[in-house]
Amino acid sequence: MKPLNEYNQRILLQKDEIDAAVRSMGQRILEDYADEPLTLIGCLKGSFIFMADLVRAIHRPLHIDFIEVSSYGNDLSSSGNVRVIKDFKHPVQDSHVLIVEDIVDTGLTFDFLFEHIWLKKPRSLEIAALLVRNSVDLEERSVKYHGFTIGDEYVVGYGLDAAGLYRNLNHVAVFEK
Repeated sequence: MKPLNEYNQRILLQKDEIDAAVRSMGQRILEDYADEPLTLIGCLKGSFIFMADLVRAIHRPLHIDFIEVSSYGNDLSSSGNVRVIKDFKHPVQDSHVLIVEDIVDTGLTFDFLFEHIWLKKPRSLEIAALLVRNSVDLEERSVKYHGFTIGDEYVVGYGLDAAGLYRNLNHVAVFEK
């Protein structure tokens, strides 16, 4: 039985597990891109904690920017429509781009981001996600770097939220409505 946090939520991933996965991912990214121009674009708001830890694990110069898209608003389920709230500013043409996501869930945001960024002509475009649902078809939606595969649980913490709450947890927990 997994331990409970202070909100009586079952902890799915402890801080030390997350830290180890992020360090490993950072090392792989460092090796894969060597001295090539690299831009990381974090998808707000959920990726901000993961992205901060990930960029510190990539020991080389790189550009950092953010995009904010929404398909949830303050609801607990997706509306099915993705819209850009804040676009990134850094030019990415001829640069390798790595989208940083908290979770690849339905693939709706994934597809939107790839199409949106690919139009700006990067040299390559990949994704780094802390979490990937086991229902995601990784043949159709290639997630080059990911920390953990999870089931259908609604999760919070480490940037992930439930209607804007619980992002500040240093672990990932299962949210019970």
